[in-house]
Amino acid sequence: MIPSLRDGKVDVFVGEEKIFSLWEDFSDGPRFIYPFADGYRFFCDYNNDTVILDFVVDLNPSRANLATNWLTANWPGSYEVRRDLARFATNVAFDTTGTIRLPTDEELQELRDRLSRTSDAEIKKTSLPNIDFGFLRGNADRSRLLLDIATNRQNYWPLPGRP
Repeated sequence: MIPSLRDGKVDVFVGEEKIFSLWEDFSDGPRFIYPFADGYRFFCDYNNDTVILDFVVDLNPSRANLATNWLTANWPGSYEVRRDLARFATNVAFDTTGTIRLPTDEELQELRDRLSRTSDAEIKKTSLPNIDFGFLRGNADRSRLLLDIATNRQNYWPLPGRP
């Protein structure tokens, strides 16, 4: 992924089938996509310029009721941030028959466990560059990804010392 001066999209495929797309432009785009083992859920960490969005694209129709999980969820702790993360995610993920929703506590824990056990080099290999000039390439790192999904996240843009 190379930041574009034009508006565009990043298509996500499983095999030959496109399952969803994510908006991309110069300042917005996906940083990390984690496919859950069931092959029906995909966690997305997305830089939306003024907010870091963390959401799940869920292709299992039996879990469609989780689309409103932001109403009663504990993560993130701020109701306003939780509401806006859920709303903004539907603006950047599209072209899917699945549900776009906030991750459940169990999904977040699985992701935290996976990131904690994965080397920085492996995360870099599987993440999308958020800047790519050939000689200079920037990727999300483990500490940033873990900060984005921290249990005590309260802010739109989590920063070290200010989750």
